[in-house]
Amino acid sequence: MADKAADRQTVQLADGPEYRVLANLFGVLLGCSGLLVGTMVHERSLDYWQSDLVPILILLITGRGLFKSSIDLLRESMVYAEKKQMVNSFLSRQAEVLSPEPEAMPKLAAKPHYSEEEVLEAVGKRIEQQREEAARKSKF
Repeated sequence: MADKAADRQTVQLADGPEYRVLANLFGVLLGCSGLLVGTMVHERSLDYWQSDLVPILILLITGRGLFKSSIDLLRESMVYAEKKQMVNSFLSRQAEVLSPEPEAMPKLAAKPHYSEEEVLEAVGKRIEQQREEAARKSKF
């Protein structure tokens, strides 16, 4: 059972430009190492380029890929920096809107303080009003 589950799992590789740069850089290093051990370096002559054709092609193809992926990485990092700057400016404007100066904030009216006698008197008046309203409604 575990073998079947392992067979069904797929490996997902990241497609980011930094991984393409690293992969192309590895290819360039392989091409350079192939040239270093090749006949052209040992004989110190370009006349033997045909025997070192595979490392030369690897170097050229991955060098071109390295250049293109490096440009893509730079472009994306610049776009990332611009987006980060836009987000930071938006957040700073929101902070200004959400937390204005203390002098600019409206003042609330002070809460009135009633004494016990005033409260009892107001409650008594309200009870009397409710009794009168109930008496009027029961007459109709």
